[in-house]
Amino acid sequence: MGNCDTIYISSYAVRPKPVFENAVVNTSILLFKKTETPCQYLFSTKMHRRGNEFELQRLIDNLQFVDVKGQTLYGRIPKIGSEIEKTILNKLFNYTKLGSLIKTSGSPIIYRFAGGRYFKVVTNYSTGSSAERTIYFANSKIADAVGCVLSSSLSFWFYQIFSDNLNWKTYEIENFTVPQLSAEDIDYLDKLYSRYLSDIEAKANIRITSGESTYNVDSFKEYKIVRSKAIIDEIDDYICPLYGLTQEETDFIKNYELEFRLAGE
Repeated sequence: MGNCDTIYISSYAVRPKPVFENAVVNTSILLFKKTETPCQYLFSTKMHRRGNEFELQRLIDNLQFVDVKGQTLYGRIPKIGSEIEKTILNKLFNYTKLGSLIKTSGSPIIYRFAGGRYFKVVTNYSTGSSAERTIYFANSKIADAVGCVLSSSLSFWFYQIFSDNLNWKTYEIENFTVPQLSAEDIDYLDKLYSRYLSDIEAKANIRITSGESTYNVDSFKEYKIVRSKAIIDEIDDYICPLYGLTQEETDFIKNYELEFRLAGE
């Protein structure tokens, strides 16, 4: 970036189907001209996915770029392609980074760093998954409020634009932000999170293993978080205005990647 005045980056997902048949990985295409001058413009697109009515040429002909210089994180360029996303991101950057609230011990929030392509499992108890990581907060009320925020579509959007779209790394968790929460906000989110957790448990599938299991288990729980999308929408309806998002921006977040997130249900 120190030698190119203008850089264009377009990004393409491997799931649910590869955008490019011979590229079975998440792919980004970079276009730049070496000018021996510092970068002035850094244009990016959203992460494009292959849907049911996909036409590659139509996608290429209609790529939408937005200048994201100034919206990057260390080693990460946001995969966004519209002014509304840029505005939302700028609003999020105005608030406290989640990492500043994390303690070395205290009340836990447990998240799965792998799996859950379109919905993330975030609980205040272990689900027994080998892909769990734990972060701690000062008390259970704050922990549950943060757990509620991390279960939102807003959090999923932030993960999508900054991650490798495979793993939810600590860096993405710590750099997500939390708005100023009053005691009333914390209490409301705590209760909403409790209702959300009860809902995802009630709607989970119990799978019975067949034959000999490598992990020596006869059954396991499969979370279908998509079935709790109505409560997730309630979370976003509450937290998005706390970040200063408009109704239009909130609706964008709630409907983000909906074609793919609702598939399979």
